Amino acid sequence: MNSDLYFIGIDGGGTKCKVILQDKNGTQLGEGISGPANIMRDAELAKTSILDGVAKAIESANTLLASQSSETPAIPITLSQCVVAAGLAGANISTAKAGFETWAHPFHSLHILSDLHAACVGAHNGKPGAVIIVGTGSAGAVYANGKFTDLGGHGFPIGDFASGAWLGLKAIQHTLLCIDNIRSPDDLSKKVCAELGTSNTDEIVAKCAGFSTHHYANLVPCMLPLLSEGDPQVVRIFNEGGEYLESMAQRLLGDNTYNLALIGGLSNVYVPYFSEKIRARLQACELSPEQGAIKYAKAIYDGQ
Repeated sequence: MNSDLYFIGIDGGGTKCKVILQDKNGTQLGEGISGPANIMRDAELAKTSILDGVAKAIESANTLLASQSSETPAIPITLSQCVVAAGLAGANISTAKAGFETWAHPFHSLHILSDLHAACVGAHNGKPGAVIIVGTGSAGAVYANGKFTDLGGHGFPIGDFASGAWLGLKAIQHTLLCIDNIRSPDDLSKKVCAELGTSNTDEIVAKCAGFSTHHYANLVPCMLPLLSEGDPQVVRIFNEGGEYLESMAQRLLGDNTYNLALIGGLSNVYVPYFSEKIRARLQACELSPEQGAIKYAKAIYDGQ
């Protein structure tokens, strides 16, 4: 029987799970992608997605090991050999995390942290540093003196300022004001109506009633060309988002010498909105969030 332990890192968000499998020496052997894993919204779906993603990573690892073993057949990796480190959306909510940790999982062990924390550990390779994620949602964290401090991440629509979902919501709100003749119709309102397939307020309200975060964020691609052209309303919206992120960055970094990593589909868009002082502290991510999750779990495992 194969008695070796393997480490699995998971970056689980509201849309998908990215899973990697490494041996104890840090060599990546397999990977997998599965469904959503937001434990605040649907813990049972998250469990299903984790099991599916882990199964795919193990399958790909076993296939690789079998191909490398020409003489003696490779012994397949099993779930009970896997130390799983999962960075999951919703794990920043203590009640959601505590409830999920009662799961009678089939792994050797399971370590839960938020997707934001996994990204922070990975971005700075376990060293002190800050991270801001700005994609469909937004949040920030700093890791120092062995602990995390979070900012934002309260969820859309009450939080996630500057995010794709927030930008889309702002665009729709502006469009409704234009249709009501409170603001003058402009290129942004016309593009939003075209994307939604209607300029009727009742129809827009009905459509939005069934929207989730990614539906709002899907409006961002039609806003970006207008941003490049200097459209006043789009510039105003992005300026507001940029001011929020600048304030978050200043709070995260404080008087320390840590660096800041930006992650997410909108991170490059917002770089020009940061002050020169903040831009001088920006650095590329050293490791991925799933690699960061493994690094976090290994530190716990090695300390036991």
